[in-house]
Parts: sequence; structure tokens; C-alpha cells
Amino acid sequence: MLIASGDAPGAAPPERIGLSGEGSSLVVTFAGGRTAAIAAARLRLACRCAHCTRARIDGVFPQNFDAVTIRIVSAVGEYGINVGFSDGHSRGIYPWSYLATLIEM
Repeated sequence: MLIASGDAPGAAPPERIGLSGEGSSLVVTFAGGRTAAIAAARLRLACRCAHCTRARIDGVFPQNFDAVTIRIVSAVGEYGINVGFSDGHSRGIYPWSYLATLIEM
């Protein structure tokens, strides 16, 4: 899957976004060829949508998503992506700047 790069406020967009294996990781390729993978479980745990944020506040957010995979990745404007997971969750938006922090953690 290729998501075109464009000017994104706050962070340079990757040149390419893809999935590894059966959707176990999101593979991000940056300008210059640097590639990084983010595990599906890590992305799911890092979701900042209102539903997940509320679940964290209420203390009912799961501690892990070990069996989750990535089913679909869609562009959100030119600033990030939306990820749909095998558990049916597809509300989170991951801006380029947030993806960069997840890679560097």
C-alpha cells in the first residue's frame, strides 16, 4: 500500500506505508530509505481516540492487544493515517508526528 507524501504540518510524511506479514506490523519508510516497523499491538495500545481515552480514564482499557492485527490503513488528509484493527476498532487517527514518537519510543 502506498500513501502519497505531501506537506504535513509538524512532521515530514513517510514515503511509504505498508503492512508486514499478516498485518502484524505497520512498516513505515521515510525519505532516504530509513524503514521502521510498529507492531499492531503497540499501535492499538497507543490509540488516542475518544473511546480509548475514556476507557483509560475509567480504568477499563486493556493492558495488551497481543492477538490484534492491522486490517486496513487509510490516509487522513495529508497529515496522518487511520488504522483498522482485527478487533473491529477503527476510530484512531495517527498523525505523522505521533507515528514518529511511537517509532522512537
